[in-house]
Amino acid sequence: MRFERPSESEAWSYNALQRLTYLLVIFVLFPLVIWTGLAMSLAFDSAFPMAVTLLGGQQSARTLHFFVSIALVLFLVVHVVMVCVAGFRSRMRAMITGRLDAPKERP
Repeated sequence: MRFERPSESEAWSYNALQRLTYLLVIFVLFPLVIWTGLAMSLAFDSAFPMAVTLLGGQQSARTLHFFVSIALVLFLVVHVVMVCVAGFRSRMRAMITGRLDAPKERP
């Protein structure tokens, strides 16, 4: 959150904010978007009415689904921007090949 480019050693590790964000996305937002998406279905409502009632009904599920989807899109956009800021070529090469480039030593 310093709005500056990370050093070489910091660039290949995740800080606490990044770890918490990934945990939130994987364990909260993705399950919530699936649950709210299912809750908008009439078939799901008739099979599991309590699951829809917990969300406050179909209209509330629709509203939650909309806001959670926006949060996921924002996460994706910020993620792509941060990859570009951190060095697009080296990050893409590491993602595709699985190998890290050795940091270049400066004299």
